[in-house]
Amino acid sequence: MNTRDLDYFQKLCEIKNFSQVAQSFGVTQPTITMALKRLEAHFKIQLIDRDQSHGQLRVTPAGAQLAAHAAVITHQLAVAEVELARARSTKIQLGLPPIIGSFYFPRLAPALLQAGLMDRLQTHEAGSTRLLEALKAGHLDVALLGSIGPLAVAGLTARPLASAPFGLVVAPNHPLAKRRSVAFAELSETPFVTLSEGFVHTKALSWFTRTTGVHPSIVYRTPDVAILKQMVKAGVGAALLASVAVTPGDGLVTLTLTEPGQPTFDMALVTGSHLVPTPAVTQLLTLLANSQGETHAH
Repeated sequence: MNTRDLDYFQKLCEIKNFSQVAQSFGVTQPTITMALKRLEAHFKIQLIDRDQSHGQLRVTPAGAQLAAHAAVITHQLAVAEVELARARSTKIQLGLPPIIGSFYFPRLAPALLQAGLMDRLQTHEAGSTRLLEALKAGHLDVALLGSIGPLAVAGLTARPLASAPFGLVVAPNHPLAKRRSVAFAELSETPFVTLSEGFVHTKALSWFTRTTGVHPSIVYRTPDVAILKQMVKAGVGAALLASVAVTPGDGLVTLTLTEPGQPTFDMALVTGSHLVPTPAVTQLLTLLANSQGETHAH
């Protein structure tokens, strides 16, 4: 079977016009007609009903079923093309959210250098949501992703690495800075700065606002964690951050949030389920997986 026939058939099911399908692919109309005939002959069933009286095309139930399968097949072929093209490259495409990157890389750098992998890495920094989409599309070999609770996504394999609580981060001179803990329900009058959409932290903040019914004012959003912490230190507002995102050098105060059943910032090593790793990728996966024990020890 010619997979190009499936492309033509999908488009025909979508716009139901032979000449327009031919035009969109830059081929002749008989090409589309012959593709349909080959598919109907192969599956021994009518896929398109040509209504002669009204000059319209109708997709038969069998045609609709094939179109659904064709969508999956063509998507998987597109992903395979991307993955195989990347397999020819000497670079390892690694997705790395800023917070996890700053937490993991200082500990991994010596091992990566010793293994000769540091100069093989091509990192892509973005929020975990965006990196997850890139991983599903086959544009990344591996990613270290954050999530609310354990990550489970069809077509991907996730290996848990570590989990960290969220806390309220404030400047040393903030009215709450002398306290060790606080209920989110107390924060209705507290201005917040937060990370942009696409970061796990925005989902965690939504959990707290939904659970408590408290919706504090968001005065600033940024995709940059460093800028976020600077804004907190300057007294612009408080922030919800995972404990791994805050270091002693930041000069900030972290308070424990007391709401029961609150989410955690879970980190996982994620790959495509169908990834056939190169030796370099296998070596990287081993290093990252072995870092799990050290991470929990810290």
